[in-house]
Order: sequence, then structure tokens, then C-alpha cells
Amino acid sequence: MRTKERRKAVRAPATLAMEIKLSGKDCGRLETINVSANGVYFSSPEFIAPLTRLEITLVLPENTETPAAAKREVACEGVVVRTEPEREETDRDRYDVACYFTSITESDREHLESYILSQLAF
Repeated sequence: MRTKERRKAVRAPATLAMEIKLSGKDCGRLETINVSANGVYFSSPEFIAPLTRLEITLVLPENTETPAAAKREVACEGVVVRTEPEREETDRDRYDVACYFTSITESDREHLESYILSQLAF
């Protein structure tokens, strides 16, 4: 039985550099697995519990159509909605984390959507 897709935004596979902060503490640079205008899925060496609030900075690559364009940073806030595996494990070195954006400017959302659409083959 198929479940109904609940996502309201297109999601694209993307390996983007990102930085996260927990309670204002810098947690270092990570990489995304996929991204949408509403959230991000990424790998973390540390367990991050669901409902944890994060400050996120995504680094979009240069616009290949405009080589002079600099890399664009997209800043937002989010909340962890899922972590896999669901519990911290002592021998685990990677956790996959799904985060929903709770705050992102319209301009940053538009840049993110534009990047995502550029990555999809129609």
C-alpha cells in the first residue's frame, strides 16, 4: 500500500556544505543528503534528538550561468523531525537527520528553490 506524499516542496539530492548551531554553539561543517525549500536531510557524526532547534547555514554553489556570481549562503532556523537511527548508539559514527525549516527569508527560500530546480532533470 502506498502512503500519500506529505511533502509540499520538491526535494532534490544535493551534497551541499552546511553549518549548524545548537543553542548558539557551533557544531561544525556537515553535508546535506537532499534539500527542499522546506527542509534538509543531512548526515551528522553526533546524535541530534528530534524536536531539537537548529540554526542552519547552507552554502549554495556558484551559479554556473553567471561565473562571476559568488557562492550564496542561505541562513535559516529549523527543528529536527527525525533522526535515524532513532536512538544514540555508542558504536555509531553517522546519523541521518531530517530537519524542517521554521524560519527562512523569502529571498533565501527563492534562491534555494532556484538551486533545487536547476538540479532536477525534467
